[in-house]
Amino acid sequence: MGFGAGLENAPLWLLGLLLFGGMLLAREAGSFLHDRRGSTDTEARKDSDAFAMTSVLGLLALLIGFTFSIALSRYESRRELVVKEANAIGTTWLRMQLLDAPERSRMEDLLRRYVDTRIAFGAAASPQAEVEQYQRAATLQNELWVGLMAAIAPFRDTPRASLLVTTTNESIDLAAERFATRQAHIPPRIMRMLVLFALLAAGMVGYERGHQRRATTLLFLLLTLAASLVVDLDRPSTGMINVPQDPMLDLRASMQPGVAS
Repeated sequence: MGFGAGLENAPLWLLGLLLFGGMLLAREAGSFLHDRRGSTDTEARKDSDAFAMTSVLGLLALLIGFTFSIALSRYESRRELVVKEANAIGTTWLRMQLLDAPERSRMEDLLRRYVDTRIAFGAAASPQAEVEQYQRAATLQNELWVGLMAAIAPFRDTPRASLLVTTTNESIDLAAERFATRQAHIPPRIMRMLVLFALLAAGMVGYERGHQRRATTLLFLLLTLAASLVVDLDRPSTGMINVPQDPMLDLRASMQPGVAS
């Protein structure tokens, strides 16, 4: 969940199981404390306990909704950047037709290799693979830029050169932006507070409704699924909810020699 170095890269199912188990234990602890107090509670005290339980559950729901909004917003940003980068590279591919034949063939081959690397970056299954693919892309970006500067040297000060430089530079910038968005996660402190609120809420539920084990277990299961969904969205490489790479794949399929995408 990002709330501990040891658990940061743990499987999602394990994190969900730990949270669910922790909430069950907190419920039993709350129920035990209630039994220790006996049946001396007045109606006013019962009303106060019920109010505290519902308040904590409400705050927990609010916190889950807040973190879900953050995770979903970042997922949408990653998805939009894939489309933007594919469009930028596609425009660069089209403008390669402005080059003369020898340089055009060389630059098109280099651009196809670059797109293959970007597709591999999007499909990276671990943060380490993400970094490796980005470093490979950075190397190819340098080759693209050097090759482009050599190709446009005869007409460097013309609008034709400007067209090629603009989209190539945009493609490089979008690659860096995609990498930054995939490295951005929900702050660990927020995730720690989410876990703390979940355990406190479970303890309050156990104290107030410890005898209703079926209903409370179902409640904890639903809360665990909601929290797991947040974590899944926050994991662009190791999560199960991945950003579709269809725009990049469609672009690569259209990048054939002599074919304008």
